[in-house]
Amino acid sequence: MTDISAPTYRELLETAQELGRADGQFAAAFESGGTADGSAPRCLGRTPEEFAALLWGRPGTPPAGLEVNAPLCYASGFAEGLAASAPRHRGEAAAARIRRAFT
Repeated sequence: MTDISAPTYRELLETAQELGRADGQFAAAFESGGTADGSAPRCLGRTPEEFAALLWGRPGTPPAGLEVNAPLCYASGFAEGLAASAPRHRGEAAAARIRRAFT
């Protein structure tokens, strides 16, 4: 019999931040560096409740506070990923726009 233990609250928040960071790195090619300030929760296109349930990944109610804190961790990670990758991708995105205009 396998023991499947529930992730800790901290692990859930770290996962939310990692998801945000990965999405921010991807979005850096399409968004400017100042678009993600963390003021609006971003949740992979989900409501905070749906995002908490996705992170929880099991039947039952997610831990208290996950609906509030997970979107904030996601937004923080998104801003980090965007900021870290934006300088590298800015030139690529500009080159892509120029190529489209002249092809």
